[in-house]
Amino acid sequence: DFKGPLYVRLHRNPVADIYDPATYRFEWGKANTVVDYGTDMTMIVSGILLKKALDAAEILKEQGILVRVLDMATIKPLDHEAVIKAARETGAIMTIEDHTILGGLGSAVAEVLVENEPVPMQRIGVQDKFGESGDPELLYRDHGMDVDSIVEKAKELTARKK
Repeated sequence: DFKGPLYVRLHRNPVADIYDPATYRFEWGKANTVVDYGTDMTMIVSGILLKKALDAAEILKEQGILVRVLDMATIKPLDHEAVIKAARETGAIMTIEDHTILGGLGSAVAEVLVENEPVPMQRIGVQDKFGESGDPELLYRDHGMDVDSIVEKAKELTARKK
C-alpha cells in the first residue's frame, strides 16, 4: 500500500533471529524496545548490528551498567517520542548502525535530541571515510562496531553523564 520512493537495506550474511516471526508485528515509524535493563543509557540500533548491541548490553549488565536497547527499524519516519523518552529516562544515547554516521540514524537521532532533550550521545558506525569491502566481522572490528568496542564506548558515554 506504500506510495512513493522506498529504500530497504538488506545484508547477505546470516544473522541471529531476534524476533519470533509468529508474534512480531512491524509498526511503521515505531521503535521496538528489545531489552530494558535500567536507566544508565539507551542504545538505539538500526539493522544488522542489533545482535551485537544486545550482546554488549548483556556484558554491560554484568558490569553494573544497565542499558535499554531500542530497535529503530525505520529512520524516516523516526520515532521521535521513543528517542525523547529514552533521553529523559536514561540520560545518555548511543546510536549503532551498519552505515556511515553521517546522514543516517545517528544524525537523525542527534537532531531530535538537540532540539528536544540534549544528553550525552555517541554514534557508532562507519566514520567519515570511504567504504571498504571485506569480511564483515573484520570491518566491524576495524570501525569500532564490534561487541567489545560497543562495550568500551558505552562505558565512556555513561561516564560523561551529568
